[in-house]
Amino acid sequence: MRKISFLSLVFLTLIFSSCFSLKEYPVEYDYSFVGDFENYTTYSFINNSGESPLKKEVVEETIKHYMEVLGYTYDETVPSFYINYLYLPDSLSYKGYEQPEFFKFVKFGKDEDKNKEKYEAKKLKINSGTLIISFIEQKNYATIWQGYTTDLYREDIQTDPRKTRLAVLSILKNYVYLPDIN
Repeated sequence: MRKISFLSLVFLTLIFSSCFSLKEYPVEYDYSFVGDFENYTTYSFINNSGESPLKKEVVEETIKHYMEVLGYTYDETVPSFYINYLYLPDSLSYKGYEQPEFFKFVKFGKDEDKNKEKYEAKKLKINSGTLIISFIEQKNYATIWQGYTTDLYREDIQTDPRKTRLAVLSILKNYVYLPDIN
């Protein structure tokens, strides 16, 4: 009886550990130093009329679930910011920025320091297959945060919803700011 229990425990451990050992995609992100992150509580999606190889429902539901966990509310009428996503199948040269860690800078940085901070550009060579997710402030339509996965050329995220979700979550896990919902 103990052998069966021990074997069952080993089997369950292997199954659960394999579920949590999913591959994450390499991610870069950058943000606006003067974004008003404390006051963003609601979001909506920008309606993309262009063709995308990604399934809209999979991407948007994954984003909605993640944002809900953080405490944001989906609001189509008066969002604090919009979320836009884009999949680029081709190679490109992309400009990103060297920046302090997002959460520490936004949460603990002083306002006067935020206004003095300089953007230090870095060129990124992106191989074919890039997913970009951008947060765009509603007031002035400025990008306040964006993340992008690179090197997706080995994966087929367009047809496999699990890989699409994983790519989206790999990006969003870098946006960890909780809204002030008081």
